[in-house]
Amino acid sequence: MAVKDIFKISRKTFFDPGAWLGLNQLVGYTRLIGSTLKTTFTPDKITRTETFEQALQRLNVTEEDLQHLTTRYRWYTLLFLVLGLLSFIAGFYYLFAYHTVSGWILAMTVSLLFGANAFRFDFWYFQIKYRKLGCTVAEWWSGKLGAPKDPSA
Repeated sequence: MAVKDIFKISRKTFFDPGAWLGLNQLVGYTRLIGSTLKTTFTPDKITRTETFEQALQRLNVTEEDLQHLTTRYRWYTLLFLVLGLLSFIAGFYYLFAYHTVSGWILAMTVSLLFGANAFRFDFWYFQIKYRKLGCTVAEWWSGKLGAPKDPSA
């Protein structure tokens, strides 16, 4: 048996920057994040196409239930908007009063999450109000600007 096989000394024994940086793990994590983002931002395939009235019948939802739901979604939207505004203001307070950028970043992140929830509930309210499933963000935006009463027009 050769001495080289016994000691297994090579250039990687003393000089291996890839192992020092954990290159294999870094590549694996990058691929994992990429695949997660791809599945997150790829919309699901539509399995059922139905009108708003057909969905109401399928789910056994009455007009009274819809009224309660729209009221509830309106309150949720307002709640999340107020909380988002408060966290936005708090972020600038942390930035200027305590000079903490990390507090500002955290408050901006929280206000973005509140804004996303406000958008979600307002979008659902919009779909119920116009009795149309599968509205686009452009239709929602034109409805917010007061353009047409019917987003499909």
